[in-house]
Amino acid sequence: MDTSSAHHDHVDPAVDAFSRSTSSPFADGYDLDAERAVLAHLIAEDDPDPADPLFGRYQLFLEREDALNHMRETHALRQGSDSLVRPHEAQEISRIGQLGSDGADRMRLHTRDAMRLFLGRSIAPGEQGHPMAGGRRVAASLRALWSLSGNDNPYADWKLIEIAERIAGIRRANELEQQRARQLLDAAREKGLEYSVLQSREPAQVSLGFGSPYGYMIVMLLVELDYLVRLVRSAVLRDLMSSTEGFRRIGSARHRCLSVFHFAVHCQRVLTRAELLPLSRVDFLPNADTAARQRVEAARALLGVLPRDVFTGAREPRHSRRRVSRLSDAELRLLDSVRLSGDDAVAEAAAAALVP
Repeated sequence: MDTSSAHHDHVDPAVDAFSRSTSSPFADGYDLDAERAVLAHLIAEDDPDPADPLFGRYQLFLEREDALNHMRETHALRQGSDSLVRPHEAQEISRIGQLGSDGADRMRLHTRDAMRLFLGRSIAPGEQGHPMAGGRRVAASLRALWSLSGNDNPYADWKLIEIAERIAGIRRANELEQQRARQLLDAAREKGLEYSVLQSREPAQVSLGFGSPYGYMIVMLLVELDYLVRLVRSAVLRDLMSSTEGFRRIGSARHRCLSVFHFAVHCQRVLTRAELLPLSRVDFLPNADTAARQRVEAARALLGVLPRDVFTGAREPRHSRRRVSRLSDAELRLLDSVRLSGDDAVAEAAAAALVP
């Protein structure tokens, strides 16, 4: 008697009769999703019929589903680490806290010009005038815009880009001014004048602890302006530059800083108004509701037409809290088709109604 053929007749066909996929987590390529579709009628029943021709495949499906769940639990327990890593080792990653500063960051300023720019100036009680935005306030404004970028707010992205570009331009201009003053001083040194750059006997030590990289962008702007003032006054003291020219150069540098300071505060005040706070890219889509369309029109009236490359994410801020995975071609086409400009009268009316 041929026992091998008899044994073959009793082998459950479900052992090999199943769908396979190259992306399967199983070594034999078992395709759980494809099998779920094939066995849908058995899965839907509370008490599947054992006489069903696919019942064997159904039992295998249940086994593989349990096996996959176990694999996922093990993977999660190991925090997604390599299989050689033991679970208790992998758990250490969840115990690591966020990176933080010990509060030791400080800014040293030697000039009152730079320190006043950091402090700003408020209006004295009972007097009239215009306040001056200072570096501390500007850093807070930029942090607010940075936070809004995490809400997928395209106007926050745009203004962060603009402000960072303006600050970069100011720093380049200040660097050129520094170079000119250094050239005058170095030329005098070549002729025999020994000198040192002026510095304060008691410079201000300012504790920082900013919570965003934009705060430190302002810090670098101020310490470089502080150094520029020291260089210019060093040149004036050595009669390498007239007092009038020195005053003009320092004044121009201060005004450049104040210009971007007030622009940053203005943008933050507009975008953090309660009426505009929910603004996001979703508001621009064709199916957006009336409130969303009003937010878009108001923002456009108050801040201008949003550049398309910023809206689509092709141009991004230097630092952003926006976390978006790579967009599909269809999503990019949708964003690219959104109308960003509109009727000025409608925009102004929306701004007047939404932001009194």
